[in-house]
Amino acid sequence: MGQQMACLDQFVLFGDSITQGAWDQSRGFAMGAELASAYSRRLDVMNRGFSGYNTDHALKVVHNILPQAHPQQVAVRFLTIWFGANDANKNPIHGQYVPPDRFKKNLLEIINHPVVTVHSPNIILITPPPFEETMLLKLLEEWGSPPPTRKAVDAQHYAELVKEVGKEAGLPVLDIWSAFMEKAGWKAGDPLPIPGSLELGKSKALEELLYDGIHLSPAGYRIVFDELVKLMKEKFPEYPPYKMPYAVKVQWEKDLLDEFWDVKNDK
Repeated sequence: MGQQMACLDQFVLFGDSITQGAWDQSRGFAMGAELASAYSRRLDVMNRGFSGYNTDHALKVVHNILPQAHPQQVAVRFLTIWFGANDANKNPIHGQYVPPDRFKKNLLEIINHPVVTVHSPNIILITPPPFEETMLLKLLEEWGSPPPTRKAVDAQHYAELVKEVGKEAGLPVLDIWSAFMEKAGWKAGDPLPIPGSLELGKSKALEELLYDGIHLSPAGYRIVFDELVKLMKEKFPEYPPYKMPYAVKVQWEKDLLDEFWDVKNDK
């Protein structure tokens, strides 16, 4: 019997519905699908998104979503942790709200959970996106749910909390909140109210990035993907998307040396 091939190491995306929906191509560009393409035959990109979950829920399932670590078997090389959009939801009917201190504590517990640390993964934290309140009010109507809706300032607050955790844990943070707000014409230090608030009315820029006021459109996922690729190249140059050597090759591929896997365009 020939030698059994080990499974590819994993690039795990762990989060709420925004992560779960990153593979959905029904609207167009899908970040998760493109990331899987970027690391095809290099790393297995895994969808571990859970619609409706907050960090309380995440702590209850984290031990079930990562592989057990065994020598010469699959390991988690990268782990993105993307929560906050539900934790910041103060509507008591939904039961999703996690206070700031517990939110930070939960993130740190996930980062330091034994099922995570056994893999020694490269961890990337991602901030929640902005909220667009006028669109979210319409969404509540469609759901038959009473107000209040999520608040734009709370998305900002929880994005800052993620950045604080990143600083405390020494981990890179993908600041999607700021990237989206920049598209909306807002920058740090600008006065309140911020784009997405009811006081300013509907933000056309955020409407293009958030198809219902919270979940990402293809244009939104494209920003996340581009920012993630930029971060990967800067922080983890030994794992270049699209250009990382294939994990398994037969002899004719080996004979071609780098030509076969080194994609010529600079994605």
